[in-house]
Amino acid sequence: MLVHRTHNTNGCLKISSFLPEASSEDPLIPSKLIDLSCLSMETIGESSIIPRETSLINFSLNDELDDEPVVFFNPKGAFYAPQKLEPIEDNVKVAAVDVSSIKIGETDNGAIYAIRGAVAWKLNENYFYIRCGPLAYHLTPQTRPSISRMLGFQNTANQSFSTTLDIHILVRLRNILERWMQKFICSTFRDSIALFDGSLTAGTPDIPVSQLKVILDAAKENGNIVLAFSKKTKLCFEGHRITDLVEKMHPPSLLNVDHLVSKQFTTPQIHLMGRIYVSKLTQHGFAFRMDADREVPEECCFLAVRRLIGSDLVENGYPETLRLAHVLSTFTANEVIGIQGFMAGTYGAQIAHKPSLRRTLFGPFGTSKEVF
Repeated sequence: MLVHRTHNTNGCLKISSFLPEASSEDPLIPSKLIDLSCLSMETIGESSIIPRETSLINFSLNDELDDEPVVFFNPKGAFYAPQKLEPIEDNVKVAAVDVSSIKIGETDNGAIYAIRGAVAWKLNENYFYIRCGPLAYHLTPQTRPSISRMLGFQNTANQSFSTTLDIHILVRLRNILERWMQKFICSTFRDSIALFDGSLTAGTPDIPVSQLKVILDAAKENGNIVLAFSKKTKLCFEGHRITDLVEKMHPPSLLNVDHLVSKQFTTPQIHLMGRIYVSKLTQHGFAFRMDADREVPEECCFLAVRRLIGSDLVENGYPETLRLAHVLSTFTANEVIGIQGFMAGTYGAQIAHKPSLRRTLFGPFGTSKEVF
């Protein structure tokens, strides 16, 4: 029998109670995203909304957006020996951030998307959380160009009807919210471990190097250590994912693959701002790619992981605080239905259900899997 343990979880309703030692006066959601949401949603008017199909069979409706490149590498020398980790039970504070997005439905001339973020943190054997959002965006041929310009996109004049442009806009909106929230916890917490979802790779238009550097610098100034866990990675070694390299490792342990991986990123604009490891933190858990701030001494990173596994639950090899942040940011079927009802009540939109070919053919097994 598999038994999942979890500590007490408490909800926070006020940002002012986010942390006793909070000193940042910045809001937890950037005003830029709120303004863009209001600007785009005003264009709904009395449009019809064809809602996204929902089903209780598919409880979670998070739309994963994955843009990590596949990198293959071969070793030029021996692997570093895995670093065995002994847990340190000192009850260190742990904070985590995750963000998700969802397609709410289609309108007469566009589509409605929503994003939401969550912060979860562990303090004195209890877990706390706060949600940021959801923020909804109505992307149409009229709103796409202005939103694109405000987000810094170039040459989008001929992409008013482009689904690809919608994907780029949604990725940019998610990243803005996620980086903002990461900066908030790194500036607010003291002497803690900050957990990010994904990697510490920067240099793309959506993740500028300067933006990530500001976040990591804020963490170091406050004595925090940033660790980023990737739920999936495309880094490969001799045709296998790097996470396969730890199959015979005795957990908890870390394998340093940075000396192999970093040589393969030859594009000047791509910066690996994190030292790359493969982590296996529990005997029967999963292995993950883990990035640690490259400017932090390696022994300090090892110490941070030891304190993490001694203070947080890692039953499946994944920190419980980061798992909670993901769960709390993810949209459920009931929430999507609630947002659709809010659109109708607030903006006067008409909910227009159209016959579903998949539902007609397959019944409850015919829920659409399409993201866009």
